[in-house]
Amino acid sequence: MEKKKQASDKPGRERPEKIDFEKALKELEEIAVALEDGELSLDDSLKKFERGISLARYCRQRLEDAERKIEILQRGEDDVVRSRQVSVDTENGEIENDDDLQGSLL
Repeated sequence: MEKKKQASDKPGRERPEKIDFEKALKELEEIAVALEDGELSLDDSLKKFERGISLARYCRQRLEDAERKIEILQRGEDDVVRSRQVSVDTENGEIENDDDLQGSLL
């Protein structure tokens, strides 16, 4: 019996868990634009929507994993996670005055 090909088996359509976060997010943004344009057929829209849901779940999981890792790295000697207020540069999205923060992560 021949194995049924999935949409993720097509060239250029990697399974979410096989691509990195940035590529997944970029593809998700492209899907959103295509769906918002309203030029796709119903079938193509559904395929894009399904792919988008898969990518969104993958990205959410990767972000949750990263958050857990950061929390572990920020635990103090007493095993308590301390929150810190940070300022973010609105021009470039980088954390301002992050010397103390970086030191705590190393």
